[in-house]
Amino acid sequence: MKMIIYLSSLLLLVGCSSLSNNFIDNIGNLKNNKKIYTHDSCTNFSYISQNQEEKYGKLFYEYINLDRSCHWNGMQRGFFDDLFKSTLNLNSLKVIERKEYKNYEFSTYLIDNKYYMNLVYKYLVYEDLFIIDYDGKYFDQEIRKFDINYINRFLNEPRFDSNYLNSLVRMNILNRYFSISRSDFEN
Repeated sequence: MKMIIYLSSLLLLVGCSSLSNNFIDNIGNLKNNKKIYTHDSCTNFSYISQNQEEKYGKLFYEYINLDRSCHWNGMQRGFFDDLFKSTLNLNSLKVIERKEYKNYEFSTYLIDNKYYMNLVYKYLVYEDLFIIDYDGKYFDQEIRKFDINYINRFLNEPRFDSNYLNSLVRMNILNRYFSISRSDFEN
């Protein structure tokens, strides 16, 4: 009996550790991927990461894999924008350009009326990936996959820089960004 429990546990651990997420594995060839895993009863394998990439410069991203028994209580990107603004005590965070292609949103923000920053937001039914691109290089590369003629008019403007490291998953307990679906809770 001990052997069966041991083998079952081993198979479970190996199975969980070998999960590959194609959605996230396709974010580019990021070399300095230093993941900080975030946990909530509604998420699986979620994390944040802040990297300095040779090719792209400084990037922050948050990956959220929402459990299938949970749902968002509002708009994901709006929650991300609000948390970013409040965490850094910004006076203003204004969208000056937004392009949408399939399951991607590319946004350019004007921060405090003087600095520019880009956000790449990728989403699926239960997965969300927010990438803050401080230098605009990753944003530029990714948007050109959809529009080869795209010109980033703000790339050479003064860029916003921060050490943002907050997380929607971490702050969910206070702000209730997502929760267990009522029907699942009642069962």
